[in-house]
Amino acid sequence: MEDKKQIIIDFLQKCNGYSEQMLVRYEEEAGADDAAAVLKAKQKIHDWTSYREFNIHAIGELNDGTLDAWF
Repeated sequence: MEDKKQIIIDFLQKCNGYSEQMLVRYEEEAGADDAAAVLKAKQKIHDWTSYREFNIHAIGELNDGTLDAWF
């Protein structure tokens, strides 16, 4: 079971690495002069931040045993 959990944790950490890259991209776009582009970038920042936080929460639950019943 621990191997399976670690595989999922590793995957979620890689996903969070990608989300960090996307956040940098959209933070740069949020500095644009075009109001529509700024709004779109801010929504994307919100979305990617929520995704990252969800993954962090899931990793915590994998580590503390909350999700052991899933295995």
